[in-house]
Amino acid sequence: MELPVVEQEHLLGVPGPVGKDRLFARPQRGNHESVTNSGANGQGSTQVTKEFADLIPSANAPLIELQKVSKTYRMGTLEVKALQEIDLTIEHGEYVAIMGQSGSGKSTLMHILGCLDIPTSGIYRLGGIDVSKMGESELAEVRNRRIGFVFQQFHLLPRLPAWKNVELPLLYAGERDHAHRRQRAEEALASVGLSERATHRPTELSGGQQQRVAIARALVTNPSIVLADEPTGNLASTQADEIMGIFESLHTEGRTVVIITHEPDIATRAHRLVRIKDGLVIDDEALVK
Repeated sequence: MELPVVEQEHLLGVPGPVGKDRLFARPQRGNHESVTNSGANGQGSTQVTKEFADLIPSANAPLIELQKVSKTYRMGTLEVKALQEIDLTIEHGEYVAIMGQSGSGKSTLMHILGCLDIPTSGIYRLGGIDVSKMGESELAEVRNRRIGFVFQQFHLLPRLPAWKNVELPLLYAGERDHAHRRQRAEEALASVGLSERATHRPTELSGGQQQRVAIARALVTNPSIVLADEPTGNLASTQADEIMGIFESLHTEGRTVVIITHEPDIATRAHRLVRIKDGLVIDDEALVK
């Protein structure tokens, strides 16, 4: 079923409540000078306005650092503590799985890591920068350029071919060169093995192929972090294995990959496993490969 126009706009980043609808939000820019960022993983360069130049991650700081991060939701008189004083550090280039059952707080943690939500208390530093000090435009810049999101639901627009779905983050980042957007979209599709499906619509693709399109969309802005929430949840085992192979390749290329999952066989594909239960980190171990 095709999304209503309003829902499509929200998904693509038209301003609205914090959530998946803001993933590709276009930063609000004036006539700001541009500077070049060579990229945290050394893969090409991106143009960043001078206003946001300080968002380039510091190589001397952990990429992700949470200190005593808590998140409490209030529903009337009821308080739900989704996260309780989480301490977590993820270095540049790590491949980490965060595992927990439904209600453990793992999705809340993912939303905070992805700057889709903010902690009730505690400090979250991204590349050494305190996220609480960022304004909405800066947060949008981070979500658009620094973090590539992959979800269990593919969130592809059904009327658009694969390459047009992939180019959307570039479009909402203000990239006006149509030919350049298409070139980068096709390169991203090629990186996940879908060159021959670039003109196919989502309804003409298998579930595994649709997820690969979603991964290509996450990669098209050359982010330093790939953040995946239950990325194999809707896939058969063979398709899930293919998708996990792509994440392994991204890690090998030097990207930081964080997988959120409840499945042990998926979690143990990572190189580090963080277990979460009742909003608490109960275990954090390196996995021998």
